[in-house]
Amino acid sequence: MKLIITSLIAALGFAMAQPDASTYITCQACHGADAKGLQLGPNLKMAPSLIGSEYVVGKPELLALIILKGIQKEGADYAGVMAGMEAMFADDQKLADVMTYVRTGFGNTAEAVTVEQAKAYRAQWADIKAPVTRAKLSELAK
Repeated sequence: MKLIITSLIAALGFAMAQPDASTYITCQACHGADAKGLQLGPNLKMAPSLIGSEYVVGKPELLALIILKGIQKEGADYAGVMAGMEAMFADDQKLADVMTYVRTGFGNTAEAVTVEQAKAYRAQWADIKAPVTRAKLSELAK
Protein backbone atom coordinates (compact mmCIF):
# COMPACT_ATOMS: atom_id res chain seq x y z
CA MET A 1 0.00 0.00 0.00
CA LYS A 2 2.83 2.37 0.88
CA LEU A 3 4.42 1.73 -2.53
CA ILE A 4 1.17 2.57 -4.31
CA ILE A 5 0.71 5.81 -2.36
CA THR A 6 4.33 6.82 -2.94
CA SER A 7 3.99 6.10 -6.66
CA LEU A 8 0.79 8.13 -6.88
CA ILE A 9 2.33 11.09 -5.07
CA ALA A 10 5.39 10.96 -7.34
CA ALA A 11 3.20 10.76 -10.45
CA LEU A 12 1.04 13.65 -9.30
CA GLY A 13 4.09 15.76 -8.53
CA PHE A 14 5.50 15.05 -11.98
CA ALA A 15 2.18 15.85 -13.68
CA MET A 16 1.80 19.08 -11.74
CA ALA A 17 5.28 20.19 -12.78
CA GLN A 18 4.48 19.73 -16.48
CA PRO A 19 3.07 22.57 -18.57
CA ASP A 20 -0.66 22.15 -19.11
CA ALA A 21 -3.15 23.23 -21.74
CA SER A 22 -3.44 26.70 -20.20
CA THR A 23 0.06 27.48 -21.52
CA TYR A 24 -1.27 26.86 -25.03
CA ILE A 25 -4.50 28.87 -24.80
CA THR A 26 -3.28 31.81 -26.91
CA CYS A 27 -1.89 29.47 -29.57
CA GLN A 28 -5.27 27.76 -29.95
CA ALA A 29 -6.77 30.82 -31.60
CA CYS A 30 -4.84 30.03 -34.80
CA HIS A 31 -3.39 26.54 -34.40
CA GLY A 32 -6.56 25.03 -32.93
CA ALA A 33 -7.05 23.05 -29.74
CA ASP A 34 -5.78 19.95 -31.55
CA ALA A 35 -2.72 21.80 -32.99
CA LYS A 36 -3.73 20.81 -36.53
CA GLY A 37 -4.25 24.42 -37.61
CA LEU A 38 -7.65 26.10 -37.41
CA GLN A 39 -9.58 25.19 -40.57
CA LEU A 40 -11.27 28.21 -42.16
CA GLY A 41 -12.56 26.50 -45.26
CA PRO A 42 -11.97 23.44 -47.40
CA ASN A 43 -8.56 24.66 -48.59
CA LEU A 44 -7.54 27.30 -46.07
CA LYS A 45 -6.18 27.21 -42.55
CA MET A 46 -5.53 30.07 -40.20
CA ALA A 47 -2.09 28.63 -39.33
CA PRO A 48 -0.08 25.47 -39.97
CA SER A 49 -0.25 22.29 -37.95
CA LEU A 50 2.19 22.02 -35.08
CA ILE A 51 2.13 18.23 -35.25
CA GLY A 52 5.44 16.97 -36.57
CA SER A 53 6.41 20.45 -37.73
CA GLU A 54 10.15 20.75 -38.32
CA TYR A 55 10.07 24.05 -36.43
CA VAL A 56 8.34 22.50 -33.41
CA VAL A 57 10.25 19.23 -33.10
CA GLY A 58 13.51 20.41 -34.67
CA LYS A 59 15.92 23.00 -33.32
CA PRO A 60 14.27 24.50 -30.24
CA GLU A 61 15.99 27.84 -30.78
CA LEU A 62 14.00 28.24 -34.02
CA LEU A 63 10.73 27.59 -32.22
CA ALA A 64 11.75 30.26 -29.71
CA LEU A 65 12.50 32.67 -32.56
CA ILE A 66 9.07 32.04 -34.08
CA ILE A 67 7.23 32.44 -30.78
CA LEU A 68 9.12 35.57 -29.76
CA LYS A 69 9.40 37.42 -33.09
CA GLY A 70 6.71 35.90 -35.32
CA ILE A 71 6.70 35.04 -39.03
CA GLN A 72 6.07 37.54 -41.82
CA LYS A 73 2.94 37.07 -43.91
CA GLU A 74 4.02 35.59 -47.22
CA GLY A 75 1.76 34.12 -49.86
CA ALA A 76 -1.71 32.75 -49.30
CA ASP A 77 -0.96 29.39 -47.71
CA TYR A 78 -2.42 30.58 -44.42
CA ALA A 79 -4.96 33.29 -43.62
CA GLY A 80 -3.19 34.48 -40.52
CA VAL A 81 0.15 35.95 -39.70
CA MET A 82 2.25 34.65 -36.81
CA ALA A 83 2.55 37.68 -34.59
CA GLY A 84 5.51 37.87 -32.24
CA MET A 85 4.51 36.83 -28.73
CA GLU A 86 7.48 38.29 -26.89
CA ALA A 87 5.28 40.33 -24.54
CA MET A 88 2.96 37.38 -23.93
CA PHE A 89 5.86 35.12 -23.00
CA ALA A 90 8.07 37.77 -21.37
CA ASP A 91 8.87 35.38 -18.53
CA ASP A 92 11.43 32.65 -19.36
CA GLN A 93 9.38 30.05 -17.46
CA LYS A 94 6.32 30.80 -19.60
CA LEU A 95 8.38 30.58 -22.78
CA ALA A 96 9.87 27.24 -21.68
CA ASP A 97 6.41 25.98 -20.74
CA VAL A 98 4.74 26.76 -24.06
CA MET A 99 7.69 25.39 -26.01
CA THR A 100 7.68 22.20 -23.94
CA TYR A 101 3.92 21.86 -24.29
CA VAL A 102 3.96 21.90 -28.10
CA ARG A 103 7.23 19.93 -28.41
CA THR A 104 5.99 17.09 -26.19
CA GLY A 105 2.23 17.23 -26.81
CA PHE A 106 -0.03 16.35 -29.75
CA GLY A 107 2.05 13.25 -30.50
CA ASN A 108 5.29 15.23 -30.77
CA THR A 109 8.21 13.59 -28.99
CA ALA A 110 10.88 16.31 -28.89
CA GLU A 111 12.75 17.14 -25.70
CA ALA A 112 11.40 19.57 -23.13
CA VAL A 113 12.84 23.08 -22.94
CA THR A 114 14.33 24.30 -19.68
CA VAL A 115 14.06 27.81 -18.28
CA GLU A 116 17.79 28.21 -18.80
CA GLN A 117 17.46 27.27 -22.47
CA ALA A 118 14.51 29.66 -22.92
CA LYS A 119 16.58 32.46 -21.41
CA ALA A 120 19.49 31.68 -23.77
CA TYR A 121 17.20 31.60 -26.83
CA ARG A 122 15.67 34.94 -25.83
CA ALA A 123 19.16 36.46 -25.61
CA GLN A 124 20.16 34.82 -28.92
CA TRP A 125 17.32 36.56 -30.78
CA ALA A 126 17.30 39.84 -28.82
CA ASP A 127 18.57 41.94 -31.74
CA ILE A 128 15.82 40.82 -34.12
CA LYS A 129 13.07 43.43 -34.07
CA ALA A 130 10.67 42.20 -36.78
CA PRO A 131 8.99 38.94 -37.74
CA VAL A 132 11.23 36.57 -39.71
CA THR A 133 10.60 35.22 -43.19
CA ARG A 134 9.99 31.55 -43.93
CA ALA A 135 13.08 31.66 -46.16
CA LYS A 136 15.18 32.81 -43.18
CA LEU A 137 13.73 30.01 -41.04
CA SER A 138 14.57 27.44 -43.73
CA GLU A 139 18.12 28.78 -43.89
CA LEU A 140 18.50 28.60 -40.10
CA ALA A 141 17.04 25.08 -39.98
CA LYS A 142 19.92 23.65 -42.06
